[in-house]
Amino acid sequence: MSRPEAGAIVLVDWRTGAVPQEPSKIRPAIVVEGEDLFPDGYPNILVVPLTRDEGLAYPAFAERIEPTPQNGGEGTSWALGHHVTTVSLRRVQTTSSCITPGQLHSLRQRVSLALGL
Repeated sequence: MSRPEAGAIVLVDWRTGAVPQEPSKIRPAIVVEGEDLFPDGYPNILVVPLTRDEGLAYPAFAERIEPTPQNGGEGTSWALGHHVTTVSLRRVQTTSSCITPGQLHSLRQRVSLALGL
């Protein structure tokens, strides 16, 4: 599998190994890693999970994603920059959906803020 590009919306299978307050189902996520950050053979990828639960979206760190034909959303979602994580590519299913370059830039800023950078 080739690495999904930054800004791509993927489906991540988080059903195995989750503890309370962590994702525990198949859910969408946004790829946030930089282009050429890892070689094609690297087994993991950096993502930010998406949720429709606004209560999980800490305002300073969450990017609001309105539904568009490009992102395939069915309702307003929140990209949780404070939940940035690395997952195995074996857990990832690609889609044809993506966010805009402006949304990706804003989301990366929110991730940086959450990490104190």
